[in-house]
Amino acid sequence: MKSFTQLAMLALAFVCSTDLAMAQQSVRRPATQTSTAVRKPAQRPAASPVRRPATTAVAPRAQVPVAEARPAPVEAQPAPTSQTVARPQPGARYATTRSYSRPSRSSHAVYLNAGLGLATYYGGGLPLGVSVEVDAKNNFSVGGSIDYYRYANGYYSGGYNFVYFGGRASYHLGEAMNVQTSTFDPYVGASLGFRYAGNSGYYDYGGYNSGLFVGLHLGARFMFAPKVGAFAEVGYGVSAVKLGLTAKF
Repeated sequence: MKSFTQLAMLALAFVCSTDLAMAQQSVRRPATQTSTAVRKPAQRPAASPVRRPATTAVAPRAQVPVAEARPAPVEAQPAPTSQTVARPQPGARYATTRSYSRPSRSSHAVYLNAGLGLATYYGGGLPLGVSVEVDAKNNFSVGGSIDYYRYANGYYSGGYNFVYFGGRASYHLGEAMNVQTSTFDPYVGASLGFRYAGNSGYYDYGGYNSGLFVGLHLGARFMFAPKVGAFAEVGYGVSAVKLGLTAKF
C-alpha cells in the first residue's frame, strides 16, 4: 500500500512536470517568432531605375498690376447767375421775370439824338436839332448840339433864320434816385453856345440879335431796343419841349 501511494505520487509529479514544460514552450514560441520577424531585413523589390528627363524650371510670370478703371472726375458746374435762364420742364408752369442791370457810365457809350422842338422862345417855327453825348466818369456825359429853325413873317415876305450850336453837359440821376436801368435814364444839364439870328427880309421888325445863349434841360432817355430809343426834354433854350429818337454806339 505504501509503495502504491509513492508510485501514484511519482506519476502525478511526472504529469505536472510535463505540463509545466509544455506551457513554457508555448510561451517562448511567440517571442522567438517576434524576434525573428524583427531581425529580418526589409527586402525591396528589385526594379530597374528609370531615369526621368531633366525638366527646366520655368519661373512664373510676373503679374503686372492692372490699374483699376476709375470714373473721370465730374467737373463742378458753376452756380447759375442772375443772367442764366433755366429751361422749364415740359408741361411745367413757370413765371418769367425780366430784369435789367444798371448800365455803367464808364463804358464811354456814344448817344446820337435827333429831335423836333415845340414852343420856341423866339418867333415861331419848328426847330430841328441834332446832339451827341459821350458817357464820362461819375455819371456825367458831355457833348455838343446844333439846332436850326426859320421864323417867317407873312406880311413883308421876310423872316429870320436861327441857328444854335454849342456844347452841353448832363448829370445822370438814375443812380442817385435808384431808378436807373438799361431802359430808363433820367438826366439834368445845361448848354452854352452861340445863337445866330439872320434877317431874310427888307425890313427888320423883330429886333432879334445874334450872341451867346445859355440853356437848361431836364429829360430822360427810353431805350426800347439795345441800340435804339427815344428821348424827351423840357427846359430853356431853343424850345420849351424837345422830342426825338436816340441811337447808341
